[in-house]
Amino acid sequence: MDYSILFSWLLIFLWFHMGNGLENGGYRELRLDAAAESCPDDFYFNETIKACVSTDITSCTNRQIGKCPMATDVDKFCLCVDNHLQIWQCPEGAYFDANLLVCRIGTVECQEQLLVSACPNSTANDVFCICINGKLHHEYCPTGYIFDSALAFCVMRNDGNLPSSSGKCQRLGLFADPADCSGYYHCRDKGSDIEYYRCSGGTIFNPISFACVAGAC
Repeated sequence: MDYSILFSWLLIFLWFHMGNGLENGGYRELRLDAAAESCPDDFYFNETIKACVSTDITSCTNRQIGKCPMATDVDKFCLCVDNHLQIWQCPEGAYFDANLLVCRIGTVECQEQLLVSACPNSTANDVFCICINGKLHHEYCPTGYIFDSALAFCVMRNDGNLPSSSGKCQRLGLFADPADCSGYYHCRDKGSDIEYYRCSGGTIFNPISFACVAGAC
């Protein structure tokens, strides 16, 4: 038997079912292992379908798939069935692409392009992460600001436990605005006022190249 031909057909089969099946609605419902999986808050494990299901009614389009509203592993996605969300899992070695709504072979650190969030395992309060091409990129709030994970943007230090901010720069540089992918802060020099700018229409601020590039939030 020619195993190279067999292997090639297997790759084509996987590509069709993983790359196109979910996008076209003809996906396979991939079961979670009941013994190994614990459901998140406000979800229960449904023994009939072997999946975590939301306890509350959700406003969603029936049979629509997408990124789950709460934090999950990158290989999981949510399916709406009769106004309840079900958590499903991509095959081993694949992750869920939240932009294309398909399972893709490979490994990533995050699912949703340009999503701003708190950095995992970070204790610094002025650091946040932006998801760019499946990688988490660490960014810093302007000096005197901290990252509010609930609001998902930088706010001034004014909670009484932290020194109040003067709105002055402590170091020069360009800093992405986590609340607006087209906005950025500009510190011209230490001690100068913090300036805010937005990229022109049809462009966003790239925190890697520190430039406005074509794109949309």
